[in-house]
Formats: sequence, C-alpha cells, structure tokens
Amino acid sequence: MTNDNVFETIVGSGARSAVSRRSVIGGIAAAGALAAVPTGVFGRQDETGTDGDLEIVADFEPPAMPENLAIDSAGTTYLSMGPSGEIRAVDADGNESTFATIETGEEGLLLGITVLGGDLYAANGSGEPETHGVWRVAADSEPERIAELPADETTPNGIIPDPTDSDALLVSDHLGGAVWRVTTDGEAEQWVTDESLEPDMSADSPVGADGLAVHPDGDVYVDNLNAGSIIRVPVEDGDAGDPETVVQDEGLVGADGMTFDEEGSLYVAVNAQNEIARVTPDHEIETVVTGEGLDFPADVHFGTTEETATSLYIANFAYGTFLQDETAAEPSLARTDVGVRGHFPDADGDGGTATETESTDE
Repeated sequence: MTNDNVFETIVGSGARSAVSRRSVIGGIAAAGALAAVPTGVFGRQDETGTDGDLEIVADFEPPAMPENLAIDSAGTTYLSMGPSGEIRAVDADGNESTFATIETGEEGLLLGITVLGGDLYAANGSGEPETHGVWRVAADSEPERIAELPADETTPNGIIPDPTDSDALLVSDHLGGAVWRVTTDGEAEQWVTDESLEPDMSADSPVGADGLAVHPDGDVYVDNLNAGSIIRVPVEDGDAGDPETVVQDEGLVGADGMTFDEEGSLYVAVNAQNEIARVTPDHEIETVVTGEGLDFPADVHFGTTEETATSLYIANFAYGTFLQDETAAEPSLARTDVGVRGHFPDADGDGGTATETESTDE
C-alpha cells in the first residue's frame, strides 16, 4: 500500500468530498508521520522512560481491533472495534462479550464511544447517509441513531459527555474541522469551528480534530492529528470561546484519543508513533509508554474503580500492522499505572447502569 493510493479526495467550491474512512486510518499507519509540522510551540522534552509496566488486559483477533474505549462506573470497559462495528465489553474480571454491533458499511469505521446517563453513545463514521452520525445503545434496546451528520462533509470521531449539560455530548469532526454538540434527543449543531481544527488536505490522510478531553478547570481540549497540536477551547456558560493552540510538536503528529488526570496533565495516544505521551500543566511533553506492548494505540481512559483509579487503559488499534501483515497485528486492551487519578467531569452522571444491557457471549 503506497501513500499515493491511500485516498482520493476532491475539493471544490469550498466543500470536501467523502474520503474512505478505512483508507484514512490506513494512510495514517502507512505514512507514520503525516505532514511536516513546525517544531513545537513548546519544545519537546528528551525524557524517554516509562512510568510503569504495561499489562495486557485482553487480546483480540482482527477484525476485532479497538479504536476507542469507554469505562463505566462498575469498571466494565467498552471497546469500539472500528472496521467491524462491534462494541466489545470486558468486565472487571476480564470476561469478554459482544455488547452491540453498529453497521459501518463497506468503508466506514466505528470510532469514539462514551457512557452518558447509563447509556453508551458511539460516533459512527460510516460515510453512508443511512447510518452516519451519533448512535445510542440504551439498556434493553437495539442500537439507534439519534443524530444524522452530513455524510459527505463530516467524520465524527471523538465523543465525550458535554461537561456543562448532562443531556448532551461533544463530538469531534476530523474532516470538517469542528466540534459538534449533540443532545440526547437528537439535536445537532456545530459547537465550534476553527482553522486550528481543520485537517491538512495536502497530507496523505486528512485528519484534523480528533481526541477530546475536559480539563479540571472545565475547558475542553481537542487534538489535531495532522498538525500534532493540542487546542484549548475555553467554555463559559456552555458556549465555546476562541480556540487557542497550546502545544504543537512533531512528536504529537498522530495524536488520537486523550484524557486528563486530576492534576491537569493530559495523556495522549499518539497512534502513528506507538507512544503514550503526557503533556504537563507547563506544556512539557513526556513519554509515558513507548515500544513493546503498544500497537498503534488510538485511545486512553482512566480506570473508574478504587482499585483502578490510577490505571491508564489503552486501546491498541493495531490497524497499521494489520494493513502490512495481518498475522503480526496485536490488537489489545492494555493498562499501565501512572500513579495519579484520572479526572472525570461531574456532568456525566453515568450511574454505571450501562452494564445492565443484555449482551451476547461469544
């Protein structure tokens, strides 16, 4: 697979055409570094150590490749298996089951997932008008799409509870360069758009706004995968202020899912570089984990129980390895102890009831 045939895109009259979601991710993996970006707004540090041992919690076999993860208050982890559209559940004892499956079409990917109000919500980048958008998996119900997004102009990627509204979600759009606000009753509108959130359309794979996280002070942070940047979106009375790029660095090119700890450090899964990075409150960049045990890490999430409060869980998407050698791919759920608790905004109120939904054991 060469960079020249990773994707085909046509830009006309200011609009972007639909791009194969699987080809985009494949291009990220194949290219490694997607675009030349300037050296960081704040310089990258030389630290290359790790905080602790990396433990593999669960192994998977393609096409079960976890692109994103969410953890409910009971400690059950949910993983979106991008190409297959399956949502896999791994309970606190390590038991696995199929929680739900959402149709992704021929070229789509199931991307971000989150827990809100006891239900699971997912960003489906199918690229097909009938299924593209935000889905809900409620207790004792079949998955349902609650919000349609323009299939030719958007790719919903990261998804988190709105920190100011317990009945809404924020959804990053990595193709349209925006963050959407979607209510649980299906209203969808662009919450913020900005040049800093846009993909690099000259890159082998155009992916802009991706991971989302809420800082302990209530502001929302977004990473831009192509640019290797972290953008702060100030929040006042639920409204988005002017975005500000706080960090940009070549070492963050490939920045995917991310999360904050309670001290204000940001943990970022840098997929193309097989690294989990930490951005400190002083905007220094440190390596938490790299190398062995990581395979195209695409998301991170802190544990939610007392026993796992300082554990950082990692979704190893393994998609890049899979494209080059299917037998070498090692998709998994991993974790490492970072010695500090994660930050969880108060507004989500999940109650841990998502585990009550019936699942089918495999």
